[in-house]
Amino acid sequence: MSESPGIPDAFPSTRLQPWQVWLASGESGFVRARDHLMNAYRIPLEQYCGATGLSRSVDMEAAEVVSGFFASRLSSMEYFSAWSRSGMPLRNWLRNGIHLHVHDLRRMRRRHNRIESNTDAVEASLEVEVARFERLWVLSVLDAAVSRVARDLEARNRSAEWQMFWQHHIEEQSHEEVGRAFGCSAAESAQCCFRVRGLLRDSIAATLCADGVRDEAVLTEILGMMEILRER
Repeated sequence: MSESPGIPDAFPSTRLQPWQVWLASGESGFVRARDHLMNAYRIPLEQYCGATGLSRSVDMEAAEVVSGFFASRLSSMEYFSAWSRSGMPLRNWLRNGIHLHVHDLRRMRRRHNRIESNTDAVEASLEVEVARFERLWVLSVLDAAVSRVARDLEARNRSAEWQMFWQHHIEEQSHEEVGRAFGCSAAESAQCCFRVRGLLRDSIAATLCADGVRDEAVLTEILGMMEILRER
């Protein structure tokens, strides 16, 4: 099996800050920013709202709360600009934002005597569910990175490289076993897995940059993600 050429254009450099580009790109940038946010954070936010009791405190389904949050906050680029000025990771900004949104809903409903809000249950579970939200976010980042790399390699007729990586790192086959299955040497299998691992790292780094992580903090953030996944 001959060594495949690199694919340097597959993923953006970790030095690129997509939000800086999107914020300066007018309506098209706003659409990309909004779509990225909703795709990346809808499920973690929904599960967070349900698990903390935020949705129950306003007698709504978690999906309904999150949809309302997106509709009220993501109608213009100003929400993204305010986040950019805050210096916070996007996931923390959104988690704070969903609490503010639910607070507004409770206040509005109390004004109309529609519900008696139960905030005690929310506060009691908050610390545990913040950690759960972080874990859900990490899993969503990894899932997106895996999907991007696998799709890119398939589009370039290099899906065998992904299969080799998967068999070695996930199915725990030795490089000798993988090499025999794909007609290459153990050394070539190791080189292939090294390349794919680099693509995954770059994909994760690109997602972290989209979450507002500075380039110099990416490695620390990745190590933190690994610690979150080790926790039970």
